[in-house]
Amino acid sequence: MRTLYQFPISHYCEKTRWHLDHKGLDFQVDNLFPGLHRLKSKRLANIVTLPILKDGEQVIGDSTQIALYLEQRYPQRPLLPTDVAQRAEVLELEEQFDRLGVHVRRWLYGQIKQWDSVMHAMLKVYRPLLGIRDLMKPVLINGVQRLYGVTPPRVAKSQAELLEGLALIESRIHGDPSRYLVGEQLTLADISAAALFAPLFTPAGTPWEGIAGHDAKTQAFLDELHAHPAGQWVMRRYAEDRQRRN
Repeated sequence: MRTLYQFPISHYCEKTRWHLDHKGLDFQVDNLFPGLHRLKSKRLANIVTLPILKDGEQVIGDSTQIALYLEQRYPQRPLLPTDVAQRAEVLELEEQFDRLGVHVRRWLYGQIKQWDSVMHAMLKVYRPLLGIRDLMKPVLINGVQRLYGVTPPRVAKSQAELLEGLALIESRIHGDPSRYLVGEQLTLADISAAALFAPLFTPAGTPWEGIAGHDAKTQAFLDELHAHPAGQWVMRRYAEDRQRRN
């Protein structure tokens, strides 16, 4: 059985879950506790980030490397075009959106005023061992802010970057949310863009559905983004192309 080591709330882990589901591959998840996860991730793949996929004897870290491995190992329902030029486009876009995911995460954490619902979404899958889970909340909040560089100047830069990313989506679809980024079918580029921007739009059934914690000004900004073609595109990709198996 394949095992995906993950944080449920991570949009990079969602990217890998979507890829596995699209391929029709069975897998189990192992939800590692934030911070303590490094003990296992270092042992498994000599990295400190998730996701990590264990497929038999193969252990692959990083969502992009997992995607490339799955395309090679399981060619059914391909997400890379056979056309050389289109394939290059997909890989370039996948790399761009992978970088932009960092800015989506930093900007969102920078908007949080009340952490209760965020901590609940982050920690609800873990058993409250003798109250340790709750005691860890202040440590996790501080760790998130330090690890992801949640400072006013960097958050402002991340807002500009994520807006450029949404503009890139709109340029690729020519304002039509029904279109794919490259060609006429779903590719790695679509999954990367939709999964990594999904926390902004909280599609139904995702780990971010129902998370609050930001103020009215931020909500108005998010509502405005939601009304744009790129926001509608993310929601449409989830409605039409995100079939969950787990």
